[in-house]
Amino acid sequence: MPLWDPEIAVDSALARRLLAEQFPVLAPLPIRLLGSGWDNTVFAVGDEWVFRFPRKQVIVPFLETEIDVLPDLAPMLPVPIPVPQHIGVPSEEFPWPFFGARILPGVELSDAPETSRERLAAQLGRLLQQLHGREVMDALGARLQDNWTRRADMALRVPLTVEKLATLDGLWRAPERVQALLDEALALPPPEPTAVCHGDLHFRHVLVDDGRISGLIDWIDLCRGDPALDLQLVWSVLPPAARGAFFAEYGDVDDATLLRARVIALFLAGALLEYAHHQALASVEREALASLDRAASP
Repeated sequence: MPLWDPEIAVDSALARRLLAEQFPVLAPLPIRLLGSGWDNTVFAVGDEWVFRFPRKQVIVPFLETEIDVLPDLAPMLPVPIPVPQHIGVPSEEFPWPFFGARILPGVELSDAPETSRERLAAQLGRLLQQLHGREVMDALGARLQDNWTRRADMALRVPLTVEKLATLDGLWRAPERVQALLDEALALPPPEPTAVCHGDLHFRHVLVDDGRISGLIDWIDLCRGDPALDLQLVWSVLPPAARGAFFAEYGDVDDATLLRARVIALFLAGALLEYAHHQALASVEREALASLDRAASP
């Protein structure tokens, strides 16, 4: 069974029944599917709300962390993030919690091909500098777990990346220099959880509107972690010419962190390519291919 298959699939009929049961004022509004992934199924409710329903039991504790922490994190960041306002509780209809937040403007980065990555670079640098800063860590770090996916632990992530890239035969072929990068990364020590991190900050979770970042979504992997977890965007989203603008805002990053981030970029882009190809998501597949090329470039 593919990793993205749900244990419980929420369709529009079930979503409407849950709204009628727990938020009856919203039940008459139009409901439309916005998307689904590994962790959640997402519906727009009317023109104002978006509801996220977990697809697997293992995700529930992390969705509960979102409900707890995102309202306090939101005012500390320079771009909007989802703030849970309608909190659904387990019932006979659905055994897990869920939540509704106000819809954020914009579209996924992969659906905005004309957006200038150079223009986004400085915005991303300022955003991650604040997210990874001491103020956020002091305020919220004690309420978060250390990164459970271990994406920045190269002893685990390098073999998984080798395995993932090998599954892409016919979709993308890694240049020879990628193996040298992976060999080098394998020698890195275990990561240190020094910052609050989004934890899954790939291109599908960056919303853009009129050429600017308009929101960051899907904080299911919110954690204490190594900044490399989020800095993978430098490799996967930004072309080489734009990276200087990012670091001018974010600050200096040591070589070990950049190498970790590069391996994470290769892994995530490979996973997204595999998923998009299987699900026939053309724009996501194109962006994942471009992400792999950027992450593998000299």
